[in-house]
Amino acid sequence: MGELVPFKNKKYESITLADWVSSHPSEEDLRTVFLNMDRALKYIHDHGYCIEVFYPTEIEILENEKDHIQFKRLLELSKDPAKKREMVKEDIFNSSLIQIGIYSNSLKYLNPDFVKENFDEFAQFIPSGDVPYYRGVIQRGASVYFCEFALEKRNRDLADLEKQLGEGDGKGKQLMKQNGQNVGVGSITNDKVNDTIYSQINGLRDAAFINFLILPTLILGILVILGAVAWVISLI
Repeated sequence: MGELVPFKNKKYESITLADWVSSHPSEEDLRTVFLNMDRALKYIHDHGYCIEVFYPTEIEILENEKDHIQFKRLLELSKDPAKKREMVKEDIFNSSLIQIGIYSNSLKYLNPDFVKENFDEFAQFIPSGDVPYYRGVIQRGASVYFCEFALEKRNRDLADLEKQLGEGDGKGKQLMKQNGQNVGVGSITNDKVNDTIYSQINGLRDAAFINFLILPTLILGILVILGAVAWVISLI
């Protein structure tokens, strides 16, 4: 197993996801946080780590900002490609399972196999447009981030809207555009925020890279010096 990375951001005020949920029960708030959880999850995976403890008491929301999500305990992903894919898939599954548990207010009693076998009973608590995503992850083993699904769905919905409203009069395109950008189209990433929250990941990996470069250079330097000394001695 890879290196454990506990995160402690003392410069941020924080609240656990478990506590935050109790005071933010609206579906819109929950969905926004879940999207940002997945953006953080994708960021962590892209930087070579996964989640060591995937539970709401080990996930924090910083500064009461719904896009400031901190997973407290991370592990380095395996170097083996197959095992790495499995670890990423497991994180995505666990993320979906927690979200379903929060939506249905049944997190304390959730069993992965039970949810898989009785998904339709839980689907009624999930935003209807997101049910296909959770079904795909829980029942079919899909390895897709929720933020990727949501962005693709929104793009398709807006394209359908443009097609329905924009035939012949150009009004659809006006609805789709505002200041040169697509209205309502979110982003898969939240890198500016996550770069700060998870700076320790970059620090650890940068240090390892520097050590990787310095050690061979140091050895080469010593060999050069020894060679020069031996050459000088041979001339005496």
